[in-house]
Amino acid sequence: MVLKTAIIIAGGRGKRFEERTEDLPKPLIPINDKPILERIIEWLVKSGVKRVIIGTAYKKEMIKNYFSDGEDFGVEITYTEHDEAGGTEDAFKALLEQANIEDENFYAMNGDQVTDLSLDDFEKAHIAGNAIATIATVNLRTNFGIVHTDDFGKVVEFKEKGEVHDKRMNAGFYVFNKKIKDFLVGGNIEENAFRKIIGEKMLHSFHHDGIWLTVNDKKELNHAEDILKKLEGFSNTA
Repeated sequence: MVLKTAIIIAGGRGKRFEERTEDLPKPLIPINDKPILERIIEWLVKSGVKRVIIGTAYKKEMIKNYFSDGEDFGVEITYTEHDEAGGTEDAFKALLEQANIEDENFYAMNGDQVTDLSLDDFEKAHIAGNAIATIATVNLRTNFGIVHTDDFGKVVEFKEKGEVHDKRMNAGFYVFNKKIKDFLVGGNIEENAFRKIIGEKMLHSFHHDGIWLTVNDKKELNHAEDILKKLEGFSNTA
C-alpha cells in the first residue's frame, strides 16, 4: 500500500549551475522543459501519494508560486521553510517541526533527483524491516576507473568509470517512521541521525535497479535530458 504523505527538501541553490540559479532555484531547473520538482511530484501523484510537503529556502516564493496549493497537479501541497546554509538533517528537522504530520510512516526525499522507484515496494520493505528509517540504495557510481588486484599487486580486472555493482550508495529517497524526529539534531543526516539509528539496529535499506538520475551540475542535467528524452519518446510512441 502506498503511503499518503511525502516530504521533499527543495531549498538548494545549486551553486554548480553558476549563473543559471542566480534567478531560479535548483528544483525549478527544467529537464526537457519540465522542472525537476514537477517531475518528482508527478511521479508521487501517479504512485498514489495524496499530500506533499515541500521544505523551501533559496527563492522559496518562486517554488510556492509555481506549485501553489497543488490543485493543478492533483495533490495537496503545503510548505515549510528552513535555513539555506543548514544541512539535510536541519532541513528535515525544520520541516517536521513546522508541518503537522500524524502519519505513522511517510516518504522523504531530496528535490533534485528523478527515479521510477516503486513506492509500494519501498513501503513494504520498510514495514517488513520494522525500521525507523529505510534508505533506497543504488549501485555506486564513480567517475574513475576501478582497478582490482590480487594479494600480490597484480591487476586482475580493470573497469572503466560507471556503476560498481558490488557497492551501494544512498539514493536520497527514504521512508521515515514518525520516531525519526527523536534522532534529528542538525547537520548532515547521514553522519548524525542515521548513525544513531544504526546503533539502534533500526535502519533498513531497499535496493533500486531502475532509473535514478541526479541533477547536480550541467553535465548531469544533459545526461538526464538525454535519458528521459529517449524514455519519453518511446513511451509516447507505444
